[in-house]
Amino acid sequence: MNIELIEQLWQKVLTAGLLGTERQPLASLHAEGTLGDIFKRLDFSDAESALLNAAVTLSYVQRAASMPIAPLGRALPLPCPPDPQPAVSRQAAELLKVLDARRPHLFEEWLHLAFERGLRVSEEYIPELLNLGEQVNPALSALVAGVRGRWLAALVGGKWIYAAFQLDDDSAWRTGAPLTRKTFLSALRLTAPERARQLLEETWERESAERRADLLGTLIHNLSEADLPFLKRVAQTDRVLSLRETAADFINQLSQPLPLPSQREAEALPLFSLARPWSHSEYTLLFRCDHAWSAEFSLSFAEYLPQFLARQVAPNGALWLDHSFPSHFEPLLTHLHPRAIERTIANLESLGRRGAVWRNVAEWQAILRLRAAIHAAF
Repeated sequence: MNIELIEQLWQKVLTAGLLGTERQPLASLHAEGTLGDIFKRLDFSDAESALLNAAVTLSYVQRAASMPIAPLGRALPLPCPPDPQPAVSRQAAELLKVLDARRPHLFEEWLHLAFERGLRVSEEYIPELLNLGEQVNPALSALVAGVRGRWLAALVGGKWIYAAFQLDDDSAWRTGAPLTRKTFLSALRLTAPERARQLLEETWERESAERRADLLGTLIHNLSEADLPFLKRVAQTDRVLSLRETAADFINQLSQPLPLPSQREAEALPLFSLARPWSHSEYTLLFRCDHAWSAEFSLSFAEYLPQFLARQVAPNGALWLDHSFPSHFEPLLTHLHPRAIERTIANLESLGRRGAVWRNVAEWQAILRLRAAIHAAF
């Protein structure tokens, strides 16, 4: 848009407005393109109406064509780089409105599904995601926010500062706030683990003990044998005992890996055929299955659920025998395979609608329905 032409047209309108259309009639206005088409449709035989319509039109054009003023003389921010990632569906994005920090596992599940599929949040939902992200999973939230979300976080700062970086730019690592640096390194471990470790090695000796403790923990993402030389150096030479212990723990994890999820499920599966209450050690077998359960294991659990829960209920059916049981049980729902969700919702009905028991059951059903909606959206 020709700014000089807009100014000339505005001066004509302004002069007619100040002097009055009787003394200074508004002559026809001419411009190229869409603006010219609008002027052609004005009825200049009605001078006052034409003046007002022209003034409104030029006012909008001026506002659309003006550049923002940089505060305190600072340069305007660089434009957002393009983002090649496809966005999640609107159905998936809308779920962010009902997810909150009180149920972090649901939001984290949403994040994992988006990240595993290489998706980002759509632009209009970036604020919802960034507001939730720091409390739940900063690294995944920053990644799923996409290029534009991280660009916006750098502009806004404040509680979004954790996501103020781009993966292909190390400047946030060199000069960013401590929280930004930690999130950047965690995100990089999820996408380029070798490069993340190399960056940490380069600055390790210059980091404070507190920062080293924060940053070393990020190596848990994609921990591999390629990390061993660095971990051994930390375990043997770092002057902080807790850091040496953390590095030694990581080394032990690599040399003595945990049992596979399928092995843990095989140990716990016989529990679902018991006709008696479980012992404490048997409960431990189930809680060791803290991964995403297989469909077979989940369906077996769903079928056994009415018996399992009935043994926790007082004789009147309205109270739990152990008031802490609901808080221990609820996390198990987050491990259920999606194929077992509907069966579990139906089998929860077996407890009936009485007292505290039903309040918990209704809440568990709501959680499972929301989980089902999350998976359906992806």
